[in-house]
Amino acid sequence: MDHNDGVIQAPAGTVVPQELLKEMLWFFRVEDASPWNYSIFALVGVVIVISIVLLRKSIQANRNQKILKKNKPETTTLEVQDLAEAGAREDNNLNMLRETLLSEKQNLAQVETELKGRKVPLVLLPDPQESES
Repeated sequence: MDHNDGVIQAPAGTVVPQELLKEMLWFFRVEDASPWNYSIFALVGVVIVISIVLLRKSIQANRNQKILKKNKPETTTLEVQDLAEAGAREDNNLNMLRETLLSEKQNLAQVETELKGRKVPLVLLPDPQESES
């Protein structure tokens, strides 16, 4: 292919240096775009293959997840029972704590009544309102 095909000639009075002409020919070169087109086509093919593989894996993972969910209700009932037992233990612990605190209050009230009976000055007794907070 000749580089001068389709080139418009400069007007008769202008002088263009040969170096500038070579640079312009390189910059505005016209080539066959087939290799570029083939490489893009191959790249598109690779992307499509990767997309199909990923889609298939995703579909398979979703199917497996559904199968596991169908088999899982047996284990979830056990988990619910465990949670209920844990809740009952927490309630039992709270009840024990309440009983302990109530018995301490009763013991404190008994000590106060005993001390009052002995005619000990009340200055030594702790203020009941402060002990509750």
